[in-house]
Amino acid sequence: MTWFFDMLQAALYTIFIQNLVFNGGYGASEAIRMSQKPKRFLPFSLMITYFSVATAVICRVLDERRAIRELDDAAHAAIFGGVLIAVFLATAALLKLIIKPNKKFISTLGISALNTLVFAVPLINRNAGYGYIESVGTALGSGVAFILALLLISAGLRRLEENKDIPPLFRGTPAMFLYTAMLSLAFTGFSGSSLFS
Repeated sequence: MTWFFDMLQAALYTIFIQNLVFNGGYGASEAIRMSQKPKRFLPFSLMITYFSVATAVICRVLDERRAIRELDDAAHAAIFGGVLIAVFLATAALLKLIIKPNKKFISTLGISALNTLVFAVPLINRNAGYGYIESVGTALGSGVAFILALLLISAGLRRLEENKDIPPLFRGTPAMFLYTAMLSLAFTGFSGSSLFS
């Protein structure tokens, strides 16, 4: 049962302390774009979670091989990128056989698969020296962290649109960027990181 708590601990750490969207900026532009489409952000987030878990597990298996484990960071990034592309192509082919999705769905699937958040997860797992359980926890946590980011950004955008005191020059995109920057600062504070070191 300790494996479950190890996975949960890694997930909670990724969601709240090391939120990859706000602390690392991974997938931030997509989070902002998706937060404006509330009907699509849950399916998109589920796709990101799926790709994060699949690539984290496969990359962890590959890292068990000594020849791959001893490669430098650039080689790992290339291998992990190849794994991500292979997972996307296999998933898209399987879905075309089973449910015959439309082009818009496949496009959304591609955007979620090739998101920088998904690509960052196996690299973070490798750098942290995580085992299988922690790698899955980080992948699940990054998906939930993306949902949390979408919910926070979406709620903030609604409040910004309702606020008539914002000067006209700061309405829209500038206000959204300032709001997202403040969220990022808050999550950086949670992580205990110093902005000046």
